[in-house]
Order: sequence, then C-alpha cells, then structure tokens
Amino acid sequence: MSIRAKSERGFSLIELLVVVAIIGVLAAVGVVGYQGYIDSTKKSVTDANAKAVHQWLINTKTVRAAGIDTDPVECKSITLTATTTATAAVAAEGCFGALALEGNPFESFKNPYNTSRTGSNAVHAVADDSTAVTDGTTLCTELLTGTENGDVIIRVSGVGAKHLDVYMCAKEGDNDGRLTKRDTTIKNF
Repeated sequence: MSIRAKSERGFSLIELLVVVAIIGVLAAVGVVGYQGYIDSTKKSVTDANAKAVHQWLINTKTVRAAGIDTDPVECKSITLTATTTATAAVAAEGCFGALALEGNPFESFKNPYNTSRTGSNAVHAVADDSTAVTDGTTLCTELLTGTENGDVIIRVSGVGAKHLDVYMCAKEGDNDGRLTKRDTTIKNF
C-alpha cells in the first residue's frame, strides 16, 4: 500500500466547471472592453483627420490674406464670387476634391472605419445652405449621400462670403453615421 496514492487527488468536475465559467466571464468582459477601445480609437483618428483639415483651411486663409497663393489650381475658383449655390458647389467640390488627390495635402488620409477609403474617398466637400445640422444627431448622409463613418466633410455655405464648417462622420453611442462639427466656422474663405 502506497501513501502517495492515497494523498493524490484530482480536481472534481465542479471545480473544473467553476474555473471554466470564471475564464469565460473574464474573456467576455475583455472582448467588450477591447471593442470599446477599438471604437474609441477609430473615432479619435477621425477627429484627428477633421482637425488636420480644419487647421489646413485656417492656415490657407491666413496665407491668402498675406497675398501668397499655395493652393492647387482648382482652389483658385473658390475665391471668386460665385453667383449661385450651384457655382459655389462646383468650385468647392473641385478645390477640396483636388486636395485629396495624389501630391496634395489630404491624399494620405485614411478612413479608420474602412481603410479602403483614402484621400478623395475620405475627405468630401459639399455646398449646402439648407441642411440644419445638430451635432451627434444629424445623419452624415443627410448632408452628403454616400458618406460613411470615418469620413470628413467640408461644408461650404454662403454664396458671396464663403463660410466653411468641417464635420466628421462617426458613431455617437450606438448610432452609426452621425455628424459632429469640428471647431468653429471659418468665415470669408
């Protein structure tokens, strides 16, 4: 008779089930926390992209005020006084669309929610005087059809004195595709 055999015991089925249940609960909490972290990071990247666009617009306005022209050729027409909203729309879309093309400031922007959307697919311009936008409530597609979470939208308003607002399209809570305005309106661009 061996003493060793009597003192060695394995885990009971109940003990194993308790350990597996504890590991399952910890894994579930970890996955939910990780998903929240990923969503927060994507929204932060979208905000950083919108901030960069807003800052570029402010810098461009300052440079223009000093009489220096550093814009792509397509942006020269937006400085002209447009006679209709449609004319302003064409000028804005041409200018800001060109800024996202190869060799221009926004070409490397990537949509963090959909990394296949880069440059001109991630930064959009729209001339709009009529849509009322409420931060965190208005759908991105109400301002511009085809936008997705992670896109940046430059809204041009005012026919003669062009005002620019920069919006980011991101999740607000559990709701996808909501507009949030970035900083203040840039007046008389």
